[in-house]
Amino acid sequence: MVLSAKKAFILTLLFAFPVVSVLLGTVPAFAVFNLTASPSDGGFDLRFQRLLPTDFKQTKEITIRVTSDLAKQYRIVAQIIKPLTMNDGTILPDGQFKFYPLVNSNSKGTLLYREEAPVSDFDTILYTSNVAGESDSFRLVYSLTPQADQIPGSYYGQMAFILTPIDSTQSQVVVNIQVYAELSGGNVPVVEITTGTGSNRISLSSKGMRAKDELAFKKYPQVFVKIHGPLGAAYRIFTGLEGGVMSSSEGDEFDLSKVSVSAAGGQNGTIAQESDLMAATSKMLLYTSDAVGSGDEFVVTFKPAADFRLVKAGLYKGRLNFIVEKLGATQSGPEVFQAIDLDFSIDPLFDMVVYSQGQEGVNLKFGEVSYRSGPKTSDVDVYVETNMGKPYQVIQKVSGPMVNEKMDKIPEEDFTLKVKDVATLDEPSYYLKDVVPAKEGETLLLSSGPKGESLHFKIEYQLKMRPESRGGNYTTSIGYSLALN
Repeated sequence: MVLSAKKAFILTLLFAFPVVSVLLGTVPAFAVFNLTASPSDGGFDLRFQRLLPTDFKQTKEITIRVTSDLAKQYRIVAQIIKPLTMNDGTILPDGQFKFYPLVNSNSKGTLLYREEAPVSDFDTILYTSNVAGESDSFRLVYSLTPQADQIPGSYYGQMAFILTPIDSTQSQVVVNIQVYAELSGGNVPVVEITTGTGSNRISLSSKGMRAKDELAFKKYPQVFVKIHGPLGAAYRIFTGLEGGVMSSSEGDEFDLSKVSVSAAGGQNGTIAQESDLMAATSKMLLYTSDAVGSGDEFVVTFKPAADFRLVKAGLYKGRLNFIVEKLGATQSGPEVFQAIDLDFSIDPLFDMVVYSQGQEGVNLKFGEVSYRSGPKTSDVDVYVETNMGKPYQVIQKVSGPMVNEKMDKIPEEDFTLKVKDVATLDEPSYYLKDVVPAKEGETLLLSSGPKGESLHFKIEYQLKMRPESRGGNYTTSIGYSLALN
């Protein structure tokens, strides 16, 4: 698919009026070969609630659905990317996490497993379609079984469902599912947290964020921490990201440096310094109590960076544990007293903004131009903002030569341009370094690097007159288009 956006401008010797238009690309037809994995509770994750040793077994369902018009047989395989594991490396014992296909939940193909079995680290063939490769769906039941000697804590894992065509060159489709499980030894936590919205979730969205505008968030999301003390000894409060990453269903990892975490308040202890979520990949200190472990309250604020919107588009999910460590106590390790879900939504961004004379839009000013004054120049600043992760091109289109009201023309070679001062993290594969005429038709100004990073560059226009040039107001129409390769 070709995406494009175009901006055109009426240019005169003294000023220009912007005209905006849109280039629409053709949309080719593609074969349909897709897989979805939908937990019965909604969302994209498989989440088990806090499980006590005395509780009944918990079960959750996932519906696997394949849509295909390839007319080729296909197979679905389950793969464990990361077993259910705590931050300290403790892995959930074999046999507590099991699954089985729901008999007769499919209609056309063959489900290959029938009895409940532990979720295996090896690739597990779940389903093979009929020879015609018709679309189908089936349900899987996952269970978490309590044990008397279970190790309390929050466990995080990841599994993938892989749709693979048989005897076809079509690429396989991979869908990732995050798995969360919280086991308890039966103790009541001495610390409680709430969010500003009352939910168990911190959400951030790039919607509404623009360059040079950090006010898209009227209020940043917060977590309120309350400690019921005294605890009889000093303690520390940490936060840690389960698995050390936030990821999308496509497998992309969020850049944790784009969100800062700061704590404030606390009358009886010491608040830690502000940091970003990178510090939470292990354990990030938030608060240290006084020597007797007095009760206290403080608030944690999550603030996106100005370039939060430039992270690759997608919905990123994770889970943030809040952890208490009682200093000097004889305990098996830190206690995770509560966890908060993180949802960061990054909208697709593919935009070009043009500035001249310090203002948005085009206002090329050459002033009085004559043969005696010599050539004069005027610059345009072009900003491309994108998080598509794909290469693109910036193209100029000139409608025709510069003419005055009497249709006198300025020769192409007297109105020229070049690209300069390119700033980007991804070296462009091409840009117009040499001076060329601003001739009628399309001119490729710049091709981005393979990663398609955002960039900024300048276009320097130069105008000169000849002794025989006639006076008047000369105009032409110049447009800029931005298109994915």
